[in-house]
Amino acid sequence: MNGNFIRRLTWGLFIIVIGVVLMLRQGGAIDFDIGDLISKLWPLFPLFLGFQNLLQTLVSGKGSIIGSSILMIVGFVFLGRNLDWFSWSIGELIKFAGPFIIILFGIGMIIRPRRNKKENLPDEDWKAYPYGPTEQQVPPAPPLHPDPTKQPVNLKKNDDSEQAVPTPSNLPPNSNGREANGHNTGIGNGNYSPYHNPSGTSYPPYMHPKMQKWARRTERFRERMERRGHRHHDRMEWWNHDPNAQTRSGFIGDIYVGHDYWELKPMNISHFIGDTVLDLTKAQILPGETRVHISSFIGDVKVFLPNDFEVGIHVISSAFIGDVAVLDHKEGGIFKNMNIETPYYKETDKKVTLVVSTFIGDVRVTKVG
Repeated sequence: MNGNFIRRLTWGLFIIVIGVVLMLRQGGAIDFDIGDLISKLWPLFPLFLGFQNLLQTLVSGKGSIIGSSILMIVGFVFLGRNLDWFSWSIGELIKFAGPFIIILFGIGMIIRPRRNKKENLPDEDWKAYPYGPTEQQVPPAPPLHPDPTKQPVNLKKNDDSEQAVPTPSNLPPNSNGREANGHNTGIGNGNYSPYHNPSGTSYPPYMHPKMQKWARRTERFRERMERRGHRHHDRMEWWNHDPNAQTRSGFIGDIYVGHDYWELKPMNISHFIGDTVLDLTKAQILPGETRVHISSFIGDVKVFLPNDFEVGIHVISSAFIGDVAVLDHKEGGIFKNMNIETPYYKETDKKVTLVVSTFIGDVRVTKVG
């Protein structure tokens, strides 16, 4: 998580607390005078700013620990004087300010050593992550397209002893894709899935139950957003139900996919709290359409695409709270949806469809190279 997310989170919580206090006052649960409250509790504002800057410095490594500490100390001193906790004067505070600043400067040098200027890169620029050794063999090229004029070769001979494969056409008349006890197996109607469950949602069996519950809630929320903002489009599936799709899930932390040369396949990535980074610059993209679904609850989603004109990119992104930056388009606010595809997307042989959804966080999809 970057400093921008920490700043939005702390300010959001601060505004929520103010709203709750005002709502309790209107409901008669608490009674206070707003003018008297502001005159006594105004030092909470510099105290809050100092705490926010300190938290942002510890998370992103950018900022000043000394400045944050001074803001917190000044806010605490004035708050204590207004609430009669102690009777320190400004002169006494200035008398100890010089030695205290020297102490904070020494602590800052110990905790956070000085870095080179080459390491101070902006967050907007792309940078490689230290995933490990990269000197490995490049995977072989994908096979060529089969010749459409060539007749398929039947390697199996007709054998009477060979058992017939059950299909919807040779099932018994009274089966219709149902078992003897009347339960629907899903074979007769062509909706069979190895991960099928009675609830109608298909998820891998090894997926954590809490993640399955959260994924179902996210899918329902995205369907509501789709009905509001995309009524003129076709229905968009926010989860890839392909049984051959790879699945990556996490609860707390960061997820990095694509640290080395790899073959891109249909993929589902679901994350609860943390950043999600997908690097396709070293991916081997096969001919046809490859769908990648990324779903995150709290955290930023960053996708790096190769700058290759032979690869068509179609990005469908959705964010409840946060900024959305896809290629050359950028929007911010609440309930932001974006549907963008590169020029000549339908004419390209290699297509990548990215479906990115997040609740709180930024979405960035950029081309590298």
